[in-house]
Amino acid sequence: MKPGLINQNMKEANKKMGVASENLERIVGNMSGIAKVEQVFVTDIGGKSVDWDMTFQFDLDNEDPFYVEIKGRKAKLFPGTASDADIVIIGDNNAIVKICNGKGDIFMQLAWVRQFTHAISREEVSVKKGKVLDVIRLTRAINLVLGKK
Repeated sequence: MKPGLINQNMKEANKKMGVASENLERIVGNMSGIAKVEQVFVTDIGGKSVDWDMTFQFDLDNEDPFYVEIKGRKAKLFPGTASDADIVIIGDNNAIVKICNGKGDIFMQLAWVRQFTHAISREEVSVKKGKVLDVIRLTRAINLVLGKK
């Protein structure tokens, strides 16, 4: 066996299979049916309500890629890589797990938005493609779900 294949196989075996995606999927799965969350997925353009359709790709360390698709005021999480993501988030999968579980210091537990922006400022995660403001908008929806617990 070639040395490169051994190293690649070891890297694959060491991946945490879906720790961040499982945590985020739990939250995304609870978004349907919450009117306030669905309102976050609507934007006003020229006085008309338009669905905010967006795809968020997560390429995190120690985890297989996954993405969250927002379409028709509904959010779904899918394994793999989106063909044309609007937002690409990279970095430490543990940062996403902490955010989904409301862990971190007391100041960061106040809101998911604050947790995510702190994770960005600490360079645990970063927005490789797209606008941070769109990420913050997604975090508003997630924060609404977490507040329903």
